[in-house]
Order: sequence, then C-alpha cells, then structure tokens
Amino acid sequence: MKKRSCRAWGLVPVAVMAAFAAFGGIAIRCDYPGANVKVLGIDETNGVVRVMPDFRDTMGKWFRFDFVLTGAAGRKLHFQFPDDKYDYLSTLGPAISRDGGKTWRWLNADGTRHEPSNAFDYTFAADENETRFAVSIPYLQSDWDAFTAKLKGRDDVKFGVLCKSQSGKRDTELLRIPCRKKAKWLFAFTARHHASETTGNAVMEGILEEVLSGSPEGEWIRENADCVFIPFMDKDGVEEGDQGKNRRPHDHNRDYLAGLYTSVRAFKELLVRESKGKQIVFFDLHAPNVRSTARTKIHDYAHTFDSFIPEKCKRMNTFRRNWAEAQKGGALAYDAKHDNLKGARGRKEYEANKKKGLMTSRQWVQDLPNCWMSICGEFGYSRCSGIFSLAAGRELGRNMLKAGVRTVQE
Repeated sequence: MKKRSCRAWGLVPVAVMAAFAAFGGIAIRCDYPGANVKVLGIDETNGVVRVMPDFRDTMGKWFRFDFVLTGAAGRKLHFQFPDDKYDYLSTLGPAISRDGGKTWRWLNADGTRHEPSNAFDYTFAADENETRFAVSIPYLQSDWDAFTAKLKGRDDVKFGVLCKSQSGKRDTELLRIPCRKKAKWLFAFTARHHASETTGNAVMEGILEEVLSGSPEGEWIRENADCVFIPFMDKDGVEEGDQGKNRRPHDHNRDYLAGLYTSVRAFKELLVRESKGKQIVFFDLHAPNVRSTARTKIHDYAHTFDSFIPEKCKRMNTFRRNWAEAQKGGALAYDAKHDNLKGARGRKEYEANKKKGLMTSRQWVQDLPNCWMSICGEFGYSRCSGIFSLAAGRELGRNMLKAGVRTVQE
C-alpha cells in the first residue's frame, strides 16, 4: 500500500484517506491490509475523535471501518461518526483488538444492544498504547492462510488459484477437496462477494472443517461429492478495505449477467465445467446490514432466502428444518422464522433486476439445469442469534454443512 500522510488539528474538519492522522499524542493510522477510515477531526483537549468510513466507489453509504489508534493510554475518548441518522456501528458496537488483531472482543461484550449507532466511548487502560477498532471481526488473506496452513501437504486437499483479482495484483484463492470416488455431486462454497462481509469466512472455515472431520456427513460428502471453496470473490476489496457492497456500476454479487469481474467470470466457467454429470449444491456466504432496526429485524440473526421455484423451495424448507435441528444447543441459533421469504415478490424482483442486467450468484446457479439447491446465507456482524465470534461462526458452518448433506440424503 502506498503510504500517504496528513494531520488533523483540533476540530478543523479534515477528510482523510491517508495512512496517518494525528494531533498531539493521539494518532490514527490505516496503513495495513483491510484498513478503512476517514478522520474528520481530533480534539485532544476534549477527548473527541471524529471519524467515518471511506465509502470509495460504493453508491450511497456503507459502514466498513477499520483503524488503529495510538497515544491515548489511560484516557477516555468519545468517537463520533457523522450525525446523519445512518447506522455505522453494529448492534454490539465496534469490534476491538489490543493485540494487533490476534484476538477480538465486542465493546458490549455482555450482549446488550449499543446505542447510538453512530458514536461510542472507550476508556483505554494505562498500558494500552495501541488499539484497533473495526465494524466487525476482520478476516483477510492472512487469516485464511493461517487457518489452512494445517492442511498443507494433505493429498486430499488441493490448493489452487481461481484467477487473478480484478487489479491483477493478487491471486483469488481456490481450495478443492476431490471426491474419493466418481462424484455425483458438486458442492460449491463462496464468500466475500461483498468485501466488507467478514462473518461468512468463519462459517466457511466450519464447513471445511466438517467436510474433513470424519463425521457421518463429512464421510458421505467425501464419498459422493467434489467440493470447491472460494473464500474471497472480491479479493482486491477485501485486502484494500473497500466496502464492496453497491460498487459502481454494480457489485460482484450483481455481476452474474454482465461479467465485469474476473472472479465472477472464472467461477461461472468453473461451475459449468466441473458440474458436468453432477448435481450442484451451492452455498454463498454473506452478512446482512450492520444491525437490526424496528423496520428490519432479521439482520441480527442467521437467515437465508427462499426460492420461487417450487421444487427447490421445498428442498430449502427441508434444509432449514435440518439446520435448525443440527444447530440446537450451539453458541448461535438458527430459526427459519427469521428467513427472508419473498414468495411471488421474489420472482418479480428477479425479473425486474434481470431486465437491468443484474443477477446474483444464488439466482444464476439456481437457473442451471443441474442445480439441486442454491442457498444464500446471511450471518449478522456482532449479534447472530447470539454473540458472534470466529469459533461460533465455525460451529454454525459445521452444522450448516451437516444440514446440507442430510437434505440431499433425504
């Protein structure tokens, strides 16, 4: 990343898209992968830090931020986002790390709802010299590399590259687990069509763990299906700290007709090529809006969408039942009552978007003649039918995979 610098003096508004902003002893930096912030002002005298997300090429507003603050040991600071009635903070406030991103906790670690959604206070310990704040628990290539390091050298796990990223600077990772026999099924898993939606990667880790676990469901899939995993569909956006959602002219998960993005084109080609003679089960892993509101309450829950194709809707209803049963007693819960069921309205939206040249991955896969089930899962940023953590997300993914296998077996 090219480093740039600037300063923010007093309450003078200085919109910063730079690697460093400081006044006196307090400094904010964003010179690392995944960072995102605009510093509007630092009032060290009164302990007020004014920040906002950098929207970049997103149409409208979105909420990804990730920055490091130094020089406030022993102080209490007030962090203020723009007072424009937009939700910038998750239901539990920001995610916080004191050890350089190795471990994370939520500001409201007790699970209580944080208000307001555009400001928070934080008291730094006397020895707290560097603290990282983010809208969600970050997940980057380094996290995927650390998780998959234990799989290196296994004959039954194949590491590869789907394609170059849109910029051409990075590889878009592809991990395969080939079937032990002649595959009758292709299970495909994608995440980060929207760069800011980090929770799906923890769920993907759990799915991958379950496939390799030796459980009855894991063994069934090893004997009957090829599996492909793509953790970062918008690899550049993930690493550069972009919002990703609602990119101009459209984001990666609206690109399944136009094919503007290298990863979308490559994934479509892979799926068609490698599903010949097989039936497809597809899971696309996302995160919803940043918090539930009185108008839309499902954002703090794990949820899916329905299909307007009757036989596929029936299969998804079976999957929902199996997932709820598998997840009972887990750190997070799944209940189909939180799902986004559009019915006939879903078909109307699909047809209207298709006329505009827009289509999601779930919809495109669903239209393939050999698609057996196509699911988009949404996993809340901080509250997800419970308090979200990487471990809890993995557990949710393991049970999601069990539910998928059990549905196919039925």
